Amino acid sequence: MEQTEAPVPLIVILTFLFFGIALVYYILVYINSSFVKKYLKRYLFYRKMEKKYQPYLTHNFPFYNALSDKNKLHFEKRVQRFIDMKQFIPRGGIGEITPEMKALIAGSAIQLTFGYPYIYFKHFWRILIYPDNYYSTITKNYHKGEVNLGGLIALSWKHFKEGFRCHADGIHLGFHEMAHALRLINIVDNPEYDFYDRRVMKAFDREARREISKIRRSESTLSPFREYAGTNKDEFFAVAVEVFFEQAKAFYNYNPRLYRLLSMLLKTDPILLARTGDPRVQKQVRR
Repeated sequence: MEQTEAPVPLIVILTFLFFGIALVYYILVYINSSFVKKYLKRYLFYRKMEKKYQPYLTHNFPFYNALSDKNKLHFEKRVQRFIDMKQFIPRGGIGEITPEMKALIAGSAIQLTFGYPYIYFKHFWRILIYPDNYYSTITKNYHKGEVNLGGLIALSWKHFKEGFRCHADGIHLGFHEMAHALRLINIVDNPEYDFYDRRVMKAFDREARREISKIRRSESTLSPFREYAGTNKDEFFAVAVEVFFEQAKAFYNYNPRLYRLLSMLLKTDPILLARTGDPRVQKQVRR
């Protein structure tokens, strides 16, 4: 009589499945190799933020503190995912990458993209941290911060930290460099290409050109935008983002249309946040 093979017990199948899932989780969460960071962690599921990052969000981000409890949890999970996806690299005498560094950099990025739940600057998976101004072999100049098309963001920790000393001066290196990265990932070939409304960006740039002309001619003493914003449209955008988050009411009172365009572009409104606990904007600009 022909014998049939006994079926594999269900407990064996479940055991292999459990250990398989555990292995994947371990690789995605705890392995920090460049290959895992660049190619695998972009698919990481949302997980609760590690407690060690909490104090740095609470002490340094008025935006985060103004969120409703539900939105705070969303912000935290996105901060954790950003940290999981990036390779933080010490340079120029930085002894180690601290939880504070990761939390402040990730928080700056997520604040800019809070209106875009699936944007994580995936093209920029390496973040270099220097103690102070550093020399760039590409530009042959010293910099406080830099966004490189090769897929890295470089920051001076000294000047990055200075952006958190005052939340109302319109100067914040973290927001500035993340704003540059935001514009670049929309135009270079990467997984997050072309995510924002082109029509809104064109309208913003038209209005920005008028402001740049005013800055260059020193026409307005009421402008909240510092002189450096008159360099070009990219620098104006980065400075405008700084002012948008740190001097929202002054920005709106000075140029309501430009403010509304930027809020539509980022899908975030700091003034709305103060009233509702939710800054996300859904409306689009009128033609």
